[in-house]
Amino acid sequence: MEEQEENKKVTLLDQLSIAVSSPKNYKQLVKLKTGRLVWFVVIISFLLAFIEFGIDAIFWVGKVGGLRNLITNKIPAFTYHDNKLDMEHDMQLEIGNATLYINTENASVNLDSMETDGVYIAIGSENIVMGMVSDGKGYDYMVTPLKYMFLPDGFNNSKLAVLTPVFYMYMVIMFIAVMVASAGRQLLLALIFSIAGNRLARILNTGLSYGKVFTICVYAQTLAVFIMSVNTALGYLLSSFVVWIIALVVSMVFMNKAIGSYVSGDIPPGDVF
Repeated sequence: MEEQEENKKVTLLDQLSIAVSSPKNYKQLVKLKTGRLVWFVVIISFLLAFIEFGIDAIFWVGKVGGLRNLITNKIPAFTYHDNKLDMEHDMQLEIGNATLYINTENASVNLDSMETDGVYIAIGSENIVMGMVSDGKGYDYMVTPLKYMFLPDGFNNSKLAVLTPVFYMYMVIMFIAVMVASAGRQLLLALIFSIAGNRLARILNTGLSYGKVFTICVYAQTLAVFIMSVNTALGYLLSSFVVWIIALVVSMVFMNKAIGSYVSGDIPPGDVF
């Protein structure tokens, strides 16, 4: 009963604090019920999604004065008629790490004509081109005819503005998708590390079950996934490979120290790690 009462005193903030700073105290986290671990992963995924997507989305919507203001006052006048888009003049808009470019002079936008490298969503009079420009060379990933978007004949700015709530709902769906991807990334990494961790636990005769090793590995990924998410939010300040190596080392160190804390006095952790 005393142990259960002590476990109840461990808050979510305590879980996060221990996870990112004190692997030798993971013993306290391993004793918690599975539901506490699930909620921890959910909350961490929310924070990661907020860092990677939410912050940018909020600042971008604020910068354009809201989606309705963007559509009615900043996007040039346009009409969609007979499966063709016609816009008053071309426009370019930064959306997160991508650029929305619209030029209806031709059926499709040639990405080779873009002056800046990066990811593009380019809309011509008849097609949407998604791709990337690198060193002045354009690479098309997907070309979709506008008619497949099922836009009504005579579609224009005012009719688009009516759909503003739909766009906000889409952003919420995107946020949830990033959350799910973040949770999947954390659990997948934990699963991969638990293979090595379980073998290490057996060699050191710690008595840890595979489930407990997996739990340790989930917590051991916490600091690593935050490092990767912050790097993504900063526009890949460091290369993905470098950050991946850093995250790998951090995860290994945290996992080893956590498992090492279960080693009996007969095998001092300092002699093993």
